[in-house]
Amino acid sequence: MLAMANHRHEYLQLDYLVAESGLARLLPAPLALRYRALPVARDETRITVAMADPGDEVACREIAAALGTEIYPVQVEPSVIDSLLAQVWPNETSLRFLVYHQNNPAPNEVQAYARYLEGALHAQLNYFQTKPDQPGSVSDLATAACGHDLVVFAEPDQSLVKRLLVGPPGCQAAERIPTSVLLARQPRWPIEKILLVTRGQEGVDDQAIDWLIRLVQATNAAVTVLGIVLPMAAVYQRAVTHLPEGPTGWLTTDTPLGRQLAHISNRLQNWHIEGVLRFREGTPEQQIRREVAYDNYDLIVLAPDPRDWWLRRLIGELVDPLLHWIDRPVLIAKPAR
Repeated sequence: MLAMANHRHEYLQLDYLVAESGLARLLPAPLALRYRALPVARDETRITVAMADPGDEVACREIAAALGTEIYPVQVEPSVIDSLLAQVWPNETSLRFLVYHQNNPAPNEVQAYARYLEGALHAQLNYFQTKPDQPGSVSDLATAACGHDLVVFAEPDQSLVKRLLVGPPGCQAAERIPTSVLLARQPRWPIEKILLVTRGQEGVDDQAIDWLIRLVQATNAAVTVLGIVLPMAAVYQRAVTHLPEGPTGWLTTDTPLGRQLAHISNRLQNWHIEGVLRFREGTPEQQIRREVAYDNYDLIVLAPDPRDWWLRRLIGELVDPLLHWIDRPVLIAKPAR
């Protein structure tokens, strides 16, 4: 189980709230929806924020930073928060998907997959087509993607020679499209098993967790979280005398990966989602390969690789190597813009 020792404090609990729209909207919608939180009162020194989980320290820090002041978190039942969020942000729950394809019409399996996602997530579908090998097609798609929450990318056919020279089309799309990208490679539905991949970078996985929560709520899929142990044992050994043994050890360890796993666990628990935590041996790519070979996942969800070249060199890449061999859909979750 993805269960962690939550060192929670007692918080003032409220059973009834009325949201004042002007105050509530001081917190940007993505943060309010992500952490199930709303500002409900203010005084000269701080803002009172109603939260489903006021013990989530990462959430409290981000909310305080966004509001620009100290906050006083109070605990409210998730159902009460959800009702208020729907009132304050009624248009934020409607997702917009852009289905990209080169063939005319879009491949049947991709069309069916997109319609399945449309129904499950109550999304609006739009389509965008380019001609095969059209110059600037990815740039045009990047422009068209603006205002959409997700691009469902139907990967065009590609010769083996071109694939070896420039890589799979999905790699370029994942790199250049500014919004989240679902590479619809050999799509499979209904979605029953989802793998979330994390390597312990604080704040980087939040959009991936958002998508995971949406998908699990819509499909009731089983969740596995794969913690990628980077080949930098010294980084962890500065904080502990040895690397943790087993999931429980990682969940209580003060390391970047341990703290991020704690954050993921808290986010999932806020939505009453249970999951399994796993680790694998080998390089990061080998860890993912071994987990995918172990279980028949319908979808893999992960954050994009770092944009800074030096950070990529330091911690390595996950997305590009994965897209060179994976045979199922991959969702690269990017921050909302």
